[in-house]
Amino acid sequence: MTDKKIKIESFYKKYFGSNKEVVELPLKALRGLKKEGVSIEQFLDYLCQKQGLLLHGSIHQAKNGKLTSKSNKIFASNKSAIAIMRSLYSNADVNLQYSYFIDDRNPLTLKIHTPANGKFTKKDSGFVYIVKSEGFKNEPKGSWQFVKETEEIDFIAVVETENDDFTYSVEIFNDFD
Repeated sequence: MTDKKIKIESFYKKYFGSNKEVVELPLKALRGLKKEGVSIEQFLDYLCQKQGLLLHGSIHQAKNGKLTSKSNKIFASNKSAIAIMRSLYSNADVNLQYSYFIDDRNPLTLKIHTPANGKFTKKDSGFVYIVKSEGFKNEPKGSWQFVKETEEIDFIAVVETENDDFTYSVEIFNDFD
């Protein structure tokens, strides 16, 4: 086992080994992990790959340990880059464009199609909610996206994110450029 994997396992056991209903990982706790050479993306990918959990990114802080949906669908991802991106960028009044299929040949690039005024919402910090994968369906099949038809779902942990956590290309355009 590599030194980085040992650090990730140790961090996981420290925070997820407690009896708390919802584990909260604020920026302060995560900065310690980063100082040890482990990115938030690597830690979140560990949760998906080794613990079978899914991620939901949002610029909004959820209340009462639940994620809610007005459309009766909760979306989640098994790719931390997507959840981190969604924790910092809002799709309100803009079209966020990115591929469902991401790999070494097709890296993640976020394209933001803005209205004529060029405005979009980007936060300095956001939230990635960790959820159990039970009841989620992979749609489209083989992609990073998972969907569960429900009005609300419990989350087991929340990880606070910041701008430095999203390390991918961002392109901003509108129809008047």
